[in-house]
Formats: sequence, C-alpha cells, structure tokens
Amino acid sequence: MSVLNMSAEADPNFYVYLCFGQSNMEGNATPEAVDKDFVDPRFQMLACTADFINPKRNLGEWYTATPPIVRQWAGMGMADYFGRTMVAALPANVKVGVVDVAIGGIGIDGFSPDKSVVDNYLKGAADWLQNTAKLYDSFPYQRLVDMAKKAQQTGVIKGILLHQGETDNGQQVWLEKVKNIYEHLLADLGLQAADVPLFAGETVNADVGGVCSLHNSIIAQLPTVIPTAHVVRSNGCPCVETAENYKIHFTAAGYRTMGKRYAYEALKTMSMPTKAQADYTWNEALKKVYELTSLEPVDDITLRVGGSKVLTVWGVFADGHRENLTPEATFASSDFEMSGNTVKATSEKQGTVTVSCTDFLGNERTLTINVSATDLGPNHILVDNNGTAGTNLWDKEVFCKLHVTMEAGKTYVVKARMKADNKGDCALWPRWDASTNRDQWGNSADIQYEASHTLTAEWQDLTWQVSANFPHDVLIFACGQIAGNVYFDDVSCMEKDGSTEMIANGTFESDDISDWYVLSWTGQTLSIQEEATTGMADRVRLNDKKDMDNKQCFDLQGRRVLQPEKGVYIVNGKKVIVK
Repeated sequence: MSVLNMSAEADPNFYVYLCFGQSNMEGNATPEAVDKDFVDPRFQMLACTADFINPKRNLGEWYTATPPIVRQWAGMGMADYFGRTMVAALPANVKVGVVDVAIGGIGIDGFSPDKSVVDNYLKGAADWLQNTAKLYDSFPYQRLVDMAKKAQQTGVIKGILLHQGETDNGQQVWLEKVKNIYEHLLADLGLQAADVPLFAGETVNADVGGVCSLHNSIIAQLPTVIPTAHVVRSNGCPCVETAENYKIHFTAAGYRTMGKRYAYEALKTMSMPTKAQADYTWNEALKKVYELTSLEPVDDITLRVGGSKVLTVWGVFADGHRENLTPEATFASSDFEMSGNTVKATSEKQGTVTVSCTDFLGNERTLTINVSATDLGPNHILVDNNGTAGTNLWDKEVFCKLHVTMEAGKTYVVKARMKADNKGDCALWPRWDASTNRDQWGNSADIQYEASHTLTAEWQDLTWQVSANFPHDVLIFACGQIAGNVYFDDVSCMEKDGSTEMIANGTFESDDISDWYVLSWTGQTLSIQEEATTGMADRVRLNDKKDMDNKQCFDLQGRRVLQPEKGVYIVNGKKVIVK
C-alpha cells in the first residue's frame, strides 16, 4: 500500500480530524468485502502505532485508510465511514485524513493530559489494557498530540471525533474531564475552538437495549459544557448481542451508519449539504450503503383531540440495512398541526401526514401516513415492565426529568395515579442529578428519600409532599420489589400552592416520553399503552371538558350535567371517564 505523497508545506485542502476513544472508536467489527475492496485514496490515515504488520505501516506516515486504521488487531470503527462519507461530499481537490488513537475498555482518565493521572489509572487497570496502552508509550494523550503535530505539517486540523463513555457510564464528572482534554488539545496544537469543533457519538442506544445507554444522557449535556461540541445520535443503530460483547459494540452496519452521522454533523458545521458531489465516482457495492430505496410504511394512527404522537420513520437501503431516519426526514401536513415529527390533534378530523427524506445520493423518497382524530378515545398510560422482582427498592427504578428544577428550602407536591400487576411498595426519591457530589457508582449522592406507598391492582391517587433539601431535577420512583408491570398516569409536580407544572406530558396523551427513562441493564422497559377499560368507558382530561359543552352529558342516574367533574358520565350515548 503506497504512502500518500505530500509536500513539506501544509495543504489547506487536506482536512485532518483527530479521533480518540475506546473500543467503538478503535473498531470492533470485522470489515466485510464492501469495507475493504474500495477505499478512495483521498481518504487517508496516519499510523499512530508501530504494530501494523499486514499491511505494513510505519508510525507517523500516511496511508490509504483501508481498515484496520487504528492498530493491527482492531476492526472497523467510527472513523471508517466518517472518512468515506466526507470525501464523497467534499470537492474532488479535498483530501480527508484521520489521526486515530483509541484503546478498547479505557476510561476517560486514560486520555488525561496529566501523565500522573494516566499512570495512576493504568496502575489499577487489567493487564490487557496496560499492554495495549504500551503501544502508545502508556500515554495516549501525548501520542495523539505528537501525531497531530505531524499531521499539521501536511494538513489542517478541522475537528475532533470522540467516542468514549462506556467505561465511565453515567458519571457526571465525565463532562469536565472531556472539556479538560479538549481544551488541552487546542492549546497544545495552537488551535481555536471555533475552527475545531468536537463531535461526540452516543453509546449503543437504549432503543436497541444498549447496556451503557445511560451515558447518553451525559453526552447530551456536552454542548452546554463545550459550546463547540456536537452530539452524534446512535438511535436505531444495531449492536452485537453475543455474550462477550453484549449490546456494547455496534455491528458493521451500525458503524457504517454512525460514521455517516459523524460526517453529516461535520458537514453541517461547514455549511455543506449532506450530499455526495454529483461527479463523485462510486464503487457500486459501496454506493448501495448510501442508496435509500424506500421508507417503511407506518400503520394508520388514531389520536384523541388534544393528544399528539411522535412519528418515527425507518428507511430501507439498497444493501438491505435499515436506518432510523427520523431526524433527517421532513414531516408536513395540511390537516394537522405539526411540530417537527410530532403530529397534534386540535379538532376532530381525518387527514394525512407526508414524510419525505433525501438520501446522500440525492434520491428523495416519500411516505403518506393516515391520521384520524376523534373527540373521545382511550386513555393513555405509562407502563413500566419490571420483569422479575428484585430484592431491594432500588433494583428497579423509573426516572422522570423535571422541566423546572426544585429550589432548596421550598415545598413541592408530587402526585401520581398508580397501580401494579403485583402488590408491592413504590417510593419517591427526588435527586439532584446535576450535582458534582457523586457516589461510588457515579450517581449523584444528593438524593432525598421520601415515603413509600403500597401499590395494588387497583388505581390509587398518591401524593408526596417534598421539602426540598437540594435543587432536585429528577424524580425517581423506586419499585424494585414489584414483579410485572407498574402503571403511571396523571403524574404531576408543582410547588405547594403554585401553578407551574414541572413535568411535561404527565398525562401521557403524547407518546413522547423522552423525559422518562429506566436503566436498560435492569431489564426494564417503558411504553405508552391504552388503558384497559373492559369495554366500560373512554377517558377525557379535565381540561377537555370545554370540548363537551355542545354535547349531551348525563351522570349514571340519568341526570343532565352541565359542568362535569371527575367521574363516569354518559356522553352522546357513550360512557366517558372525566379525569
């Protein structure tokens, strides 16, 4: 394999990207034929280790970026399809190079710019990790800086790619450690943050059961700590499910999608379209990876007036793989109110939502979704499937992020309508998640333990009064000793005697439950479901009563009711529960 022939003077059209992280950056998937048979020579890698034997590569020299690009025994990772996508999207006179230093299993402390921190970290690390670190003289940060300086002799550093966090799963301090590394890289290489953004990829997502997906809530905060940071989403990317690598690493198809998404974020920062150059020369097999053939059909949707639904769209590509294309798609409707990919029902009607998506090759695909909105309908609830019961309350927890943070010293009232398949206790534990005071597992130690209530198979209206000791931003419902399902409805949090609701969508009439989550390694799952009413009645919310003004409403004794409160009524010949 030939070394790229460079002049001694830095080429402004040679875009260099620094990459660092752990195993998903290092590359854990075995490259397939499409990944090895065609790599554009404009996509280059700088050899950052001296262990390459097949093909032979010398430390500090540039080569065509045929995998593996990190070290001899690595596989395909994040940088592979980042580079392939970038060279296809950029003008033909632009080259792209990656300087990739990554070690499987390494924590963020292993990349510290402080050698004493690294030494202390490696001292307690497994032998295999120490041996891999020796490929970088047991100081990965310095190797990255040394190789970056080498790259600056021939090109211009345009960005930094990071994929790390599995080892530091859920640790809030990770943010400041990443910031420290980023700022030291800028200083040591004479770079400006505005010119060199940071692109941080999510771990394997919760939607495919990623065991470290909790860390994605930490990664999401990175742009608030580093203004020039951008998050690369991982939703829908398939992962490996073997016992050895259970839902930690992406598959080859997952790495291809993630690499493309890294490139899309980089192109956006350059105000470049996420589209290949019209004159780009494609290998036909590689082209199929990018060619969207269709959008998968979506079942007809029924909404209750006042409700909404978050739409998700998947695409099928010419090589057979699927991708969640929701963030890339455009959703439009002349019949319903749209907010991004959320359709809202404001009146009773039938209509459609049109979805369109343009792939990297410029092909547009469209999809029509039928939507029906009715003024009465089933009540929606949140269902936490606990699976088997644990030993302790904390073995299974449901988390709810508050949209308004509590103030220490003030009193708040938390209400919830709850039941469970099996009798058991549920406690409320408000927590200050943003606190830097962490426990031995990396969770906030600033937590408050409120009373527990015993759940049964019947709905109960539960109330907790919380005198906040900390500025809590998360509510934890601890229900670890309950097997089967735990059901939530009408969840509310307000300051005592206040009127500002601190929980979004506590009635679950929207299926957007992004503020609710469980820890995937506990085996729990969350879903929005229709409440089973045994054919007796539908439910409407109290703030929907105005929608009943022109309808005939009677109580169960047949008496006309003009202003219905909570209870069961007969409305236009149907039983209705007013919430």
